[in-house]
Amino acid sequence: MYVKHGSIEDVRRVFNGMSLQDVVSWNSMIMGYVKCGEGQKALDLFQQMQSKGVCAARLCHLCGSVQEGRCIHEQVI
Repeated sequence: MYVKHGSIEDVRRVFNGMSLQDVVSWNSMIMGYVKCGEGQKALDLFQQMQSKGVCAARLCHLCGSVQEGRCIHEQVI
Protein backbone atom coordinates (compact mmCIF):
# COMPACT_ATOMS: atom_id res chain seq x y z
CA MET A 1 0.00 0.00 0.00
CA TYR A 2 2.77 2.46 0.90
CA VAL A 3 4.68 1.78 -2.31
CA LYS A 4 1.60 2.48 -4.43
CA HIS A 5 1.49 5.92 -2.85
CA GLY A 6 5.24 6.49 -3.33
CA SER A 7 6.10 6.40 0.36
CA ILE A 8 9.15 4.13 0.38
CA GLU A 9 10.30 5.67 3.68
CA ASP A 10 7.15 4.34 5.35
CA VAL A 11 7.74 0.93 3.79
CA ARG A 12 11.29 0.87 5.14
CA ARG A 13 10.12 1.95 8.60
CA VAL A 14 7.59 -0.91 8.70
CA PHE A 15 10.19 -3.37 7.37
CA ASN A 16 12.78 -2.31 9.95
CA GLY A 17 10.21 -2.62 12.74
CA MET A 18 9.30 -6.20 11.91
CA SER A 19 10.36 -8.79 14.47
CA LEU A 20 10.82 -11.37 11.71
CA GLN A 21 11.83 -10.44 8.19
CA ASP A 22 11.02 -13.46 6.05
CA VAL A 23 11.57 -13.97 2.32
CA VAL A 24 8.21 -12.37 1.52
CA SER A 25 8.96 -9.19 3.46
CA TRP A 26 12.46 -8.95 1.93
CA ASN A 27 10.92 -9.42 -1.52
CA SER A 28 8.31 -6.76 -0.88
CA MET A 29 10.90 -4.28 0.33
CA ILE A 30 13.23 -4.91 -2.62
CA MET A 31 10.39 -4.64 -5.13
CA GLY A 32 9.25 -1.46 -3.42
CA TYR A 33 12.62 0.13 -4.08
CA VAL A 34 12.52 -1.06 -7.69
CA LYS A 35 9.03 0.36 -8.25
CA CYS A 36 10.12 3.70 -6.78
CA GLY A 37 13.14 3.86 -9.08
CA GLU A 38 15.66 3.15 -6.31
CA GLY A 39 17.60 0.39 -8.06
CA GLN A 40 20.81 0.81 -6.09
CA LYS A 41 18.95 0.62 -2.79
CA ALA A 42 17.20 -2.53 -4.05
CA LEU A 43 20.58 -4.11 -4.85
CA ASP A 44 22.01 -3.02 -1.51
CA LEU A 45 19.06 -4.57 0.30
CA PHE A 46 19.44 -7.75 -1.75
CA GLN A 47 23.05 -7.99 -0.57
CA GLN A 48 21.92 -7.47 3.03
CA MET A 49 19.36 -10.22 2.55
CA GLN A 50 22.04 -12.58 1.30
CA SER A 51 24.35 -11.75 4.20
CA LYS A 52 21.55 -12.73 6.59
CA GLY A 53 21.16 -16.08 4.84
CA VAL A 54 17.71 -15.53 3.34
CA CYS A 55 17.30 -17.83 0.36
CA ALA A 56 17.68 -15.73 -2.80
CA ALA A 57 16.53 -18.53 -5.07
CA ARG A 58 13.26 -18.71 -3.14
CA LEU A 59 12.92 -14.94 -3.47
CA CYS A 60 13.22 -15.16 -7.25
CA HIS A 61 10.70 -17.98 -7.34
CA LEU A 62 8.19 -15.81 -5.50
CA CYS A 63 8.84 -13.00 -7.99
CA GLY A 64 8.08 -15.38 -10.84
CA SER A 65 11.64 -15.37 -12.12
CA VAL A 66 12.68 -19.01 -12.08
CA GLN A 67 15.51 -18.32 -14.54
CA GLU A 68 16.98 -15.61 -12.30
CA GLY A 69 16.67 -17.96 -9.35
CA ARG A 70 18.64 -20.60 -11.22
CA CYS A 71 21.37 -18.07 -12.06
CA ILE A 72 21.67 -17.03 -8.42
CA HIS A 73 21.69 -20.65 -7.31
CA GLU A 74 24.54 -21.38 -9.76
CA GLN A 75 26.49 -18.39 -8.41
CA VAL A 76 26.09 -19.62 -4.86
CA ILE A 77 27.34 -23.07 -5.78
